[in-house]
Amino acid sequence: MITNFLKTIVQFFLKWFAKIYLWRVKPHIIVIAGTTGRHWIKEAVADALKEKNFPVRANKKNFNAEIGLPLSILGLISNDTKNQTIQIPIKTNFFISWLKILYQAAKIAFCHKGPTLKQFLVLEMAIDRPDNMNYLLSIVKPQTIILTTITMIYAENFENLDEIALEYKKLIKALPWDGLAILNFDDERVKKLAEFCGRVISYGFSEEADFQVKNVRKVLDGQEIEISVNQRSNQRRSASIIKINRFGNHHIYAALVKEAIKEHFKISTLDFFKSLSH
Repeated sequence: MITNFLKTIVQFFLKWFAKIYLWRVKPHIIVIAGTTGRHWIKEAVADALKEKNFPVRANKKNFNAEIGLPLSILGLISNDTKNQTIQIPIKTNFFISWLKILYQAAKIAFCHKGPTLKQFLVLEMAIDRPDNMNYLLSIVKPQTIILTTITMIYAENFENLDEIALEYKKLIKALPWDGLAILNFDDERVKKLAEFCGRVISYGFSEEADFQVKNVRKVLDGQEIEISVNQRSNQRRSASIIKINRFGNHHIYAALVKEAIKEHFKISTLDFFKSLSH
């Protein structure tokens, strides 16, 4: 009982330190959500932005919920398990350990200057029960959202898929008027959420998708796929063939999203963030 109370206190302070940090640094926030495939999409988005020389930071491992999301925003998690910025306390020395973490979080929230140019912050967001999304959206206000799938992996907490879809509808409706949603059109419930978005880029095997995968061919060390891109300006489609050094549709979806990000965020970092301020 005491541990649960302390956890609530920790969660409260982490939330507000993360909000203060975001208010001060003002990164462009890209949220990856959905019940499957988030990790590979996140990695693909970060890689695409790095290839464009944008300053980018992504959350690590599976730190994507009530406590993990603020820790990721504040940069308190490292990918290297041997050199983690923090060690997450479990039971022993719970209070003292979290006091040290909250001290570090406060320093970052109030003192960290951030990069010279605004950065992209690529964040996974995970839910496992109704109204989880409300809490996460009280911390993060995304400018770009990428949705993967809506599947029944939380059967113990949700009655049906439509109830899960309602949580992601909240996320979509949190976009600003000029926000962007990148949606998997192979998932009917994700596809239906497009009606709540101002700007949509779709991806998938579906013929309706802006970034459509065709002609998947397995090779010895991966897959070759053809990506057909809808050129809306002239009502034509262009095609390119890319190689993926992994197997599985989740990697194909990641490749599609990567191409969508590279196509959408074309301009230089300085010009891009100047355009956001106008």
